[in-house]
Amino acid sequence: MVEHPGNHVATRKWAGSASLSQSVWAQPDPPAAKILFGVVRQYAFAELTRRLGSVRFIQVGANDGVRNDPLREFILSGAWTGLLVEPGDDQNARLHAAYAGIPGATIVDVAIWSECGRRPFHIVEGADALSSFSLETILRHEPKYDDLRGMIRSIEVETLTLDALADGHGVSDPDVVVVDAEGCDDVVLGSFDLEARRPKLILFEHVHLSLETSTALRDRLVAAGYACVADRHDVLAIGEGVFPRHLVDLLTGVVREARNS
Repeated sequence: MVEHPGNHVATRKWAGSASLSQSVWAQPDPPAAKILFGVVRQYAFAELTRRLGSVRFIQVGANDGVRNDPLREFILSGAWTGLLVEPGDDQNARLHAAYAGIPGATIVDVAIWSECGRRPFHIVEGADALSSFSLETILRHEPKYDDLRGMIRSIEVETLTLDALADGHGVSDPDVVVVDAEGCDDVVLGSFDLEARRPKLILFEHVHLSLETSTALRDRLVAAGYACVADRHDVLAIGEGVFPRHLVDLLTGVVREARNS
């Protein structure tokens, strides 16, 4: 993630969160692999749009809707309609500004968790892309900052399961689900009945997940018929029958070869 300039970034070398990852998808990647993964991800979104004409989506952890956001171009095009979920007050305000006047973008000021209720959420001032329910995940970035602990404040936020959010806002069968929850992606997807709702594409961040939780999530996706394309940070899961088999094999193969080169 990209921080706001001048916000207490330490000068000492930061090896990156992927260097600490225990995820089942973790491995050292050459720089080209991440670039190629981004190309494959955007191609998959564009190809799905071409095939469907209009795409319904849910994005959990939408942040400000601009920085490193793979959905922005599709939402601005008008072809994608759905929900952008962001509980942080500053991020939510910037998200509203980013999509002002875009009728297909519905912004929801809640957080997704395993149950509906209220829960403390940790905001990282000046680097709010790190904000999370998981304080442990935030503090893994401590070597990157002079005083990361001093940048954190906690607020209480409303929580919904992803199922409850989808049903409550009329997007019960989204075509695309995107999750960037800083170490809680497994919790978010665990609150969603993907086996019944069967989104065509699922994008999530795996880098902060443990070996146990990432393995369980991988096995769940594979059992549900998804093919997983991964780089050192993210996974794109492609539903069975969404694209022709040869195209899925091509997309997964080129990223795999790039990672292993």
